[in-house]
This record gives sequence, structure tokens and C-alpha cells, in this order.
Amino acid sequence: MKGVTSKILIGLGIVLILLAILWWAIAVNALVKLPDDIESKTMFEGEFTSYVDLATQEPLPAGEELKLPITVERTVTSVAEEYDSSKAVVKEVVITKVGGLENPPGGVESIYVLDRKSSENVDDDRAYDFVAGNSVKRQGNYYPLLPFDTSSDEKYPVWKGEVGEGIEAEFVEEVELEGITVYNFKGVTTLEDRREVTEAYVEILGLPTELTFEELKPQLVAMGIDVDGLVGLATQVLSPEDLQALNTALQASIPATYYWTFDVETSVEPKTGVPVNVFKDIEAVYMEMDTSGLMDIFTILFKYSSDPALGPALAPLLELQSEMGEAEPTKVFEYNISQTEDTMKTAVQDAKDGAGQINLVKVYIPWAMLIVGALILIIGLLIGGGQAPPQQVEE
Repeated sequence: MKGVTSKILIGLGIVLILLAILWWAIAVNALVKLPDDIESKTMFEGEFTSYVDLATQEPLPAGEELKLPITVERTVTSVAEEYDSSKAVVKEVVITKVGGLENPPGGVESIYVLDRKSSENVDDDRAYDFVAGNSVKRQGNYYPLLPFDTSSDEKYPVWKGEVGEGIEAEFVEEVELEGITVYNFKGVTTLEDRREVTEAYVEILGLPTELTFEELKPQLVAMGIDVDGLVGLATQVLSPEDLQALNTALQASIPATYYWTFDVETSVEPKTGVPVNVFKDIEAVYMEMDTSGLMDIFTILFKYSSDPALGPALAPLLELQSEMGEAEPTKVFEYNISQTEDTMKTAVQDAKDGAGQINLVKVYIPWAMLIVGALILIIGLLIGGGQAPPQQVEE
């Protein structure tokens, strides 16, 4: 009887050990991937500072910047019907309120197509930023998640839709947050990096892509230049050819380019790759004007610098020309926000649940089968290795 029991236990033990090995090799790979029921809402609060008049886009004097409260609501959900075995489709909706008013009205919506195993964005025609039709190529970048088992030794390119490219996020430190271990990552770009804002986002912000000389006139007046008086004098002095060239130059548009800067620090739960707390987010937009058209105006007028009437009036313009050659882009706005405590705690709990499910699949189930299988195998071997029955002696 012991022999039969031993064989059964040995066989069962071997089966459980093989199942544990197969679980690691097959089941973990099949089960640990992005779920099709992602649903999270994150809130941010802080201050918005405008350095220009919101109606006219004219620069505000130093010390008179407009400061308003800002809130940002970010919702990320699975588009489950668009999933397949290898790709996850995720929708992000961001609603920003400045001074209580939505800007832009209705918020913006983006679609991300991710590899379900790596959480990395893949090349897919369904992906877009901010508005349907604004297709983007995000392959090789991460967002809205970092990968499973996020490493502290890696730098991750994180997609930034405002500039249409990935920005490197670098590990800073490991800390405890609400009872879990998180990795803090930091991403920074400065004005020197010249990260140009995409056309689509400039349009969403309602920023002008070009200015006329007439629109620029109030800024020149603020710099001490009597524009109308100067043009009036010029019409009396300039030759017909130069006067025509001046009028053409005054009608030309002045293109504007915008740059985005930011300093963002985020806590990530490493097992799931889920961001659980954005505790620092300072972002700004700068405008740079293409002043080559103004230089044409300067060139025409300076031909008459020796004129007794026009010459003295050109002195402030000469000073402006020198300043323009050295001028840095001007700041349009800046916001400084951080995640609310309530949504941080909710994100931490969701990450805990996700990490628990991953541990169940990757650790607890296969190790339980392996340990139980090994114990049963040992018991079976011990039973089978007992004292042999005595041999009958023939008479």
C-alpha cells in the first residue's frame, strides 16, 4: 500500500513543480499586461500667471502680471472595444480652468495606443494629441504609464504633447508614500533647449502665430517710440521708392514662434509603472518674434539718419534695433500646479491593488505550486524509501 501512495505523491509533486515552471513561462507572460478597465481621475491645483494682456497679448509691466487660480482635471480610461491581445487603447481628457473658466472650452482629448506588455507607445494611426485628426508618432515613448517593473537605473522618454516629442525622465530617489515604495522621476527642459510648441497646441491656446505692425505699435510706443510721428516725418523725407518699400514693410506680418519649458517631478509605483503623485509641475510658454521684417524698416529709415528733421527721431529706433538683436523670447504665461492629496491617495490605493494582482500572478501562485509540489514529492520519496518488507525463507 505504501508503494502505491508513494508513487501517487511523487507523481503529484512532479506535476505541481512542472505546472509552476509552465506558469512562469506561459501564464505570467499572458496575464501580466495592461488591463482593459483602466479608469483614473487626477486633480491638480495651483496658480496661473499671465505676463501678457489676455485680450490684446500685449506684455504687462513688471510687477503687474495677472495671477489667477488654476485647476486641472485629468481623466484616463480604457477604450476597451479597441483593445486586442497586444495593443491597449487609452483615452485621456484634460480639462483646465483658469480663474474658473475652462481654457480651452471643453478641454482637450488625446488617444494613446500602447503595447500591453511594455506600456510603450506604438506606431498606430489611431493615436492623436488634443483633437481628433492631429495624428502623432509616439513610438518608443512612454505615457501615461511607465513600464511594469520600472527601473531606477533607466532613463525613460516620456511623451510631451505640447512639444510633440519625448522628454527624458531621470530617477531622483526612492521614497515611501502612503505605505508603499515609490520612485521619484524628474523631467526638465529650459528655454535654452528651444522646445517649440506644436502648431496644434498653439491653436488650442488661441495664441497668434503672427503679428502685424499695427498690433505691435502699442509695444513700440511703450518703449518710447512715437510710431505715428516717425512715419509722418518719413513720408515727408523719403524718396518715392523708399516710401513704397517702407509701406510694403509696414504691411508685412511678423511671425511668432512659441517655446515650452517645464520642471516636473513625479512619484511612480515601480511594480505597475503607475504615476501616483505629481508633486511638482511648473510649466511656461515663451514667444519669440521673427524681427527680420522690422530690420527692413530700420534699414530704409536709417538711410535718412542725417536728415535734420528725421534723424533725431530715429535715435530711439536705433536703440531698439540693438535691443532686438540681443532680446530673449518673452514669457507669455506660467503655471505652477501639484496633485491634490485626495487623488494622490486614490492613485496609491489603485497602484497597491495593481501591484497585488501582479504579485499574485508572478509570485504567489507559482511559488505556492512549487513549494507544495516539492513537499509532496519529498513526502512521496520518504514513504517510498521506508524499510523493505522481510523476505520469506524457503524451507
